[in-house]
Amino acid sequence: MKTKDEVLKMEICECGEKNVAQAIDIFQNTSLPFKKAKKLVTECNKTCCRAALMKLFDMQQFGKYDYDEIALLVEKRLERMRRLAEGA
Repeated sequence: MKTKDEVLKMEICECGEKNVAQAIDIFQNTSLPFKKAKKLVTECNKTCCRAALMKLFDMQQFGKYDYDEIALLVEKRLERMRRLAEGA
């Protein structure tokens, strides 16, 4: 298990080069719906980090964060990207 600080430092989106802490900050400081707020984090239209960002956005809306779940989703994305790179 990662600590809260380790999770906050994890890169949630390669395209936007944002970590979890930056994504939380962006989501907290906007009243935009998910699709537009996601674009502030990712700076693109790709869906590679959508699951983690959607869960993080929902957590921010409810005011409670599950850092273990966030870490798991980010790691799943990284594993999926590694498998794609190996298969190419």
